[in-house]
Amino acid sequence: MSVALFFAILSLIGLIGYVGIFVALHVLPTGYHPIRHAVSDYAVGQYGSLFRVGLLVSSLGVVFLAIGLTLDPGAPPLAVSQLVFLYLVPAMRLGMVLFRTDLEGEKLTPTGRLHYLFAIAAFAFTYAAISGMTPRLTSVSPWQSADGLLSALQWIALVSLVLLIVTLLPRLRTIFGLFERAFLVSTNLWFITVGICLAVKAT
Repeated sequence: MSVALFFAILSLIGLIGYVGIFVALHVLPTGYHPIRHAVSDYAVGQYGSLFRVGLLVSSLGVVFLAIGLTLDPGAPPLAVSQLVFLYLVPAMRLGMVLFRTDLEGEKLTPTGRLHYLFAIAAFAFTYAAISGMTPRLTSVSPWQSADGLLSALQWIALVSLVLLIVTLLPRLRTIFGLFERAFLVSTNLWFITVGICLAVKAT
């Protein structure tokens, strides 16, 4: 087994594991609404530990994917900056864990402000990596065969990110969670698709 294949498999385990936990948090009686509440709200309450496990395995999945992409296809065809963006995502998520979020309706605290800053940075670095890597990866086999899917997921991520930012306005906060979830689902599906192609290439 090649080193790139090893990290691709580890990445897929983490990313798919996160999707499973993400779905579970929306099925379990958490008391949170998938449209009105932010995903980070799951960190507060009975299922907070499950949320943190999900964030951990997802972050490890991204780190392993970044390592695998650093090894194969490497830079070039990927730019170093794009790989750096990918490595920064888990670092920002660590900050999200260290600083507790403020629930909807609560007074904004300094800790909550830091949480939001780390969350915004994580989203920004995620999209920066995806938008930069998509055209470069889809010019190389086997990512080329997933061109349509990866490009579509990139556009969904962009639109949902823009709408996510718009719904930060107080009058639109009641639908913030919908677009945050759209962003998380589209970006994680992008990561998983890229990880599968990496595993195929490294086989």
